[in-house]
Amino acid sequence: MKDKSYKELEILEEDMPHDLKVAIESVVTQVSIMEEYKLEEIPIEYIQNLIDAGLKYPEWDTLTQELLDSLGYDIEYEHDGPLRVKDTAN
Repeated sequence: MKDKSYKELEILEEDMPHDLKVAIESVVTQVSIMEEYKLEEIPIEYIQNLIDAGLKYPEWDTLTQELLDSLGYDIEYEHDGPLRVKDTAN
């Protein structure tokens, strides 16, 4: 991930909503920082921003969910939004 800037990520689509794109870019940047400095986790606010942006665009739900899954976050939903976030990576 270090070799690829987020502008080159295949998951970012041209027609993707701007706020969702920014949330994804932010998470990817934080993961790169985490890896570079050997940190244990990224601040949960970045994950929350990604969830919030993803909830606004259900057509991008699969992408958002796959990204969260790959980061080790298991999100449980109720009918009106996320119920709780479980960090399965730790």
